[in-house]
Amino acid sequence: MKKYWSLLLFFPFLIFSCIEDESEYTMQEKERVEVDQFEIDSISTDEELPEGQLVPGLHTVTLRVLQGVDSVDRQFKYYMPVSTNASLPISLIFEFHGSYEFDSPATVSNPLLDVTESHNFNQQAIKENCIICYPAGWAEFQADSSGAVNWAGENYTRSLPFVDAMVKYFTEDNEPHVDPNRIYATGQSSGAIFSFNLALERSEVFAAITPRAGQSASTEPYPSRAVPVRVFAGEADETVQHDAVITNMTKWAEEIGGYFASDMQMDTTTYEGYADVTIRYWHGGKADYEIYSLAGIGHGISSSQCWADMWEFMENHTLDNASTPLYVTTDIKEIEAQCGETFDIAVSYTEGAEIAIEAPDGWNPQFDGSKLHLTAPGDYFSNIERDGTITFTVTSGSQEPVSCEIPFHLVAPKSYFEVGDIYYNENFEPEGVVCWVNNSNIREAKIISLTGPGSYDNMYYCGNGNGLGLGFDTPDREDGEGNTQAMVEYNQTQGLGFTSDDAAFVWASELGEGWYLPAINELEAIAGNLSKINEALTTAGGKAIGTGNFDMLYSSTTEVEAGATTKTIYYYTYATNEAVGNKAKTAGQEYFGFIKVRAFKKVTK
Repeated sequence: MKKYWSLLLFFPFLIFSCIEDESEYTMQEKERVEVDQFEIDSISTDEELPEGQLVPGLHTVTLRVLQGVDSVDRQFKYYMPVSTNASLPISLIFEFHGSYEFDSPATVSNPLLDVTESHNFNQQAIKENCIICYPAGWAEFQADSSGAVNWAGENYTRSLPFVDAMVKYFTEDNEPHVDPNRIYATGQSSGAIFSFNLALERSEVFAAITPRAGQSASTEPYPSRAVPVRVFAGEADETVQHDAVITNMTKWAEEIGGYFASDMQMDTTTYEGYADVTIRYWHGGKADYEIYSLAGIGHGISSSQCWADMWEFMENHTLDNASTPLYVTTDIKEIEAQCGETFDIAVSYTEGAEIAIEAPDGWNPQFDGSKLHLTAPGDYFSNIERDGTITFTVTSGSQEPVSCEIPFHLVAPKSYFEVGDIYYNENFEPEGVVCWVNNSNIREAKIISLTGPGSYDNMYYCGNGNGLGLGFDTPDREDGEGNTQAMVEYNQTQGLGFTSDDAAFVWASELGEGWYLPAINELEAIAGNLSKINEALTTAGGKAIGTGNFDMLYSSTTEVEAGATTKTIYYYTYATNEAVGNKAKTAGQEYFGFIKVRAFKKVTK
């Protein structure tokens, strides 16, 4: 019996569920997606297709599909070139359209009317022994009866049974059969997102995907096979943000491909007369992941401009050549170490392979299966390698071993200080930055704390009120350590109860042994080297010292003149490079609101 496939395209779009439109882009705000523009061919006729046979030309097919609990009619067009050679592998490429919005049931769009024999993909298929399939999406209604025909239903899973039925149509039900190793998905916008979902949900069917103007933050459910991806993204796309494409493809590379973000490499090319292209890629792991970033291009990416690179990627990635190659990679790519410094290096390599790690004597490597714990030699002057490599090699059966290396450099210990040195504690954690060196003995220095108190480096100078009182001051302009110790002792003996939460001198003294609130001349002494100090503070993960009009640092230098009713507290402003005496506004008090401070500490080698 012959099967009759009717060209009643509008009918399936009248079988809808009244549900909320789910066509938003993952992890982005909902934005209205414009209809993808094609040349529209409104001419359609019913046709009878022979049972069990694919026919050259452009044809429309209706399939009855179980979608949830309902059997529904879903439609697609396919184009088969007259030149198709059944004796050679036939590739099948699914092109999933973007989102077609409508205002009412009477204006539901039919995306298949846009597809004609002149479509760019059809012309290319003639050259490449391909069949192109153009499925029609499903209409989703919102409460006001507006909506969109797209692929977003039920978090991009509603149309999976339709895809399964189409794959069966081309691989089992009709001849010539397409090669099941050469089935690919591509698409624009909503169709691009659906392609990503097929890479998760149907990873054993689709050999590779080449989406355009779409992305997916989801990597779940984790696929049984990592599907290669080459995504095309417009750098000026305001619907699918370019940064989101990079962020989420990096997530795919890390969570599915077995890469680290640091494994990404870059290249460039040009689409003549269209766009310069920056290529970001991860190769060698479980799958190839690539981002083609098109300079100056928005959401409407030209498929004809991208076709050559789309097809090249698909042609080189088939299911039967997708055996996972041996690979090994690390999150740290090079090491510059001080004696005794420790490192935790994450390692990713082919599942089931054996791994061997070679490190020079004195490095004490310990591997727990996914992380290498490494300690640099403790004595720089002993018989050790001070420059070399840590080598990781994986083997499996008869496959050629694969290796990666981390070059290392052991830093010679300095016997002196220089301004801008990062000072590390005994656990090799950055503790401060050298801000002053004793020229008479360069083994002596002062370090400044990486940050001040709180989120904004500020707090009360001495509570919200009388403070330490007019009967006590710390007038020394050089010895911040002595000033701070005097403040701490006075606070204790008088039972004033100031803590690190409400008094700058207590905060500084409780950072650790030796820390103090600097005197005014100590703050002045670092002004000439501030840019170098700030650069080191930022490098060490701290905060730079501000140079704005309101970025003054307060000191521990205070004065009460004879007969004075307020206390003077000195601060230094790096905007004008001057020390300023600030008097409290209220008699008998030393309340200044929130002020900025940093702590100092004396160190020696």
